[in-house]
Amino acid sequence: MDQADTVIWATALGIGGTLAAGLTGPLLHARSARRRAQDQETFQVRHRLRDERRAAFASVLDECEAFRQGIGAVIEGLVGVGWRSENEHRELWESTVAALGALRRAATDVAITGPAPMGELADTVYAAAVRQAEVWRMRLDLDDRLVRNGQADSELIDARRQFIAAAEKVLAPPDQGARQRGVPRRSR
Repeated sequence: MDQADTVIWATALGIGGTLAAGLTGPLLHARSARRRAQDQETFQVRHRLRDERRAAFASVLDECEAFRQGIGAVIEGLVGVGWRSENEHRELWESTVAALGALRRAATDVAITGPAPMGELADTVYAAAVRQAEVWRMRLDLDDRLVRNGQADSELIDARRQFIAAAEKVLAPPDQGARQRGVPRRSR
């Protein structure tokens, strides 16, 4: 009877092992497939977010340049021969005001796409542009305006430079960022 029990137990264990292997294999495969799908989705979300951020950051820089061109025309008009008519005055300011509005919207887009420090830097660029525009709306003599404009322009250039430096770090590929921090890259 001992031999018969041993044979029955061995057969039962063999059948149980086969059934367990038959069930756990597909379960492990399904878990692995889910993990791969989640990893792929995470990659796609990161890639899409990076593209959205790149577009928002570029928009801030484009609108900053549009503002600089618009305020440049205003400055030339004021420093040059002067305004010929009130309509010319309005026309020159229209492009500058439009550029400021577009810069405000671009800064808001950066605040939405993030990260938060980039939104703050975009707001700093916008605020510097507003300060430069305000210099030319003040009732000052030309020399004072030119001095204040130089200061405001330097602030705008510095804010833009800081924004660009931070954007380069945010948009750097993950491997490049690790190498820049001195962390060795893992090989696969």
